[in-house]
Amino acid sequence: MNFDIEEEHFTVFNLLLLLLVWANTCYLLVIFFKPIFPMLITTLLMLFGITLTAAMVVMTIYVSIKWIKHHNLGWWILIGLIVLFVVSYALESTVKSIFLREQMFKQEQLR
Repeated sequence: MNFDIEEEHFTVFNLLLLLLVWANTCYLLVIFFKPIFPMLITTLLMLFGITLTAAMVVMTIYVSIKWIKHHNLGWWILIGLIVLFVVSYALESTVKSIFLREQMFKQEQLR
C-alpha cells in the first residue's frame, strides 16, 4: 500500500477526515491516560481536540454553503429544513402525548 499523499489529490474530505482522526486521538488519549498524564497535558489535549472539532465544524459549514450555492440548491435546502422541522415537531408532540397518557393511566391505577 502506498500512503504518500499527492497534493493535487488532497481534497477537503481528506482534510476533514484527518482532522477527525486527530481530534478523536486527543480525546482517546485523555480518556485512557487521564490517571497517568498530568493535569496540564490532559487540559492541553482537550483544548487541542476541541479546537480541531471546531475547525471541522466551521470548514464543513463553509464547504456546504459553497456547494449549495454552486448547485443552486438554496430553495430545496430551505424546503428540506422546513419539512425536517415539521416532522421532528410532530414526532416530539406524539411522544409527549404518549408519555402524558401513560402518566395519567398510572395515576388512575393508583386510585
